[in-house]
Amino acid sequence: MEKKRAWWWNNLSLRRFFLGVMILLFLSREGGALPTFVIEGGESFPFLPPIVEEAGEEACLCFQKLTGYLPSSSFRVVVLSPETSKMLPSWMAAFSRRDTIYLRSPLSLLQRGILSSTLAHEFFHIFIESYDWQVPFWFEEGLASFFFPAPGVHPGGEVSEFYHRCEKAFGAVKEKIGEENLPSFFFTIEDRGFSEALFIWTGEREEDFW
Repeated sequence: MEKKRAWWWNNLSLRRFFLGVMILLFLSREGGALPTFVIEGGESFPFLPPIVEEAGEEACLCFQKLTGYLPSSSFRVVVLSPETSKMLPSWMAAFSRRDTIYLRSPLSLLQRGILSSTLAHEFFHIFIESYDWQVPFWFEEGLASFFFPAPGVHPGGEVSEFYHRCEKAFGAVKEKIGEENLPSFFFTIEDRGFSEALFIWTGEREEDFW
């Protein structure tokens, strides 16, 4: 006698839906799917793709652990031309906008040993901004710098002092909340906004840290 299948298995759409959910749960348990990326202008840097992939994966796992959220899974890396690079401040190694990282002089960054950390740092910006949490700049920059510093990117002076201050301010928030509670803190940010979440978890206002 033929066994009777569950009713939802006979429905093709529902079957695809449930299989899709199972795949997502598996990927989430394994730390999420590896990010997919496109590199533009990097033809002269064959060493770049594996470093981008490794830095993206490392940043992805760290972001998920700290926030409890899965990061965006697609992005672009654009290698800036020498002409464009000359228009940027001398201390700027890379910057990000939405889903794109703009990278300057990858060979120089590789030789200085800061290419991977610079990329991972920018991935954090992309991941955070994809959720539209509207956290203050000092917190976002401090978070990225705390876990993925890029020593030697910023020279001494006011720029270096500013980034150091961001990192120190985030460190104070993390110590007050506890790193193990950061995912719950980010859930509160999603629900109540940054300022209220900060007060709920620390009993202090933003100006107390910055």
